[in-house]
Amino acid sequence: MKHDCEGNPSITNYSRGCRCDLCRSAKSTYERERRERANKKANKAVPKKPAGKRDNPVVFNDAYSKVDIIRANPHLDWSEKERKQAGV
Repeated sequence: MKHDCEGNPSITNYSRGCRCDLCRSAKSTYERERRERANKKANKAVPKKPAGKRDNPVVFNDAYSKVDIIRANPHLDWSEKERKQAGV
């Protein structure tokens, strides 16, 4: 059953089902104003977040060397050459 606005057009009456010309124009006016408000918010200059350092290469001075790994894990199955090199 369609809703009747009884000569009182509004967006609420449109959402309840009234499709008279006055309620349709109220709906279109409301949507136009809503789009304009949304576009104004979107067009504001939002400061960009810093890009970060994700593309910087790994600093190899900070990485563990193979000798450090062998010294930290002498219980693993290392070859004699690797143990000798690490001084274990």
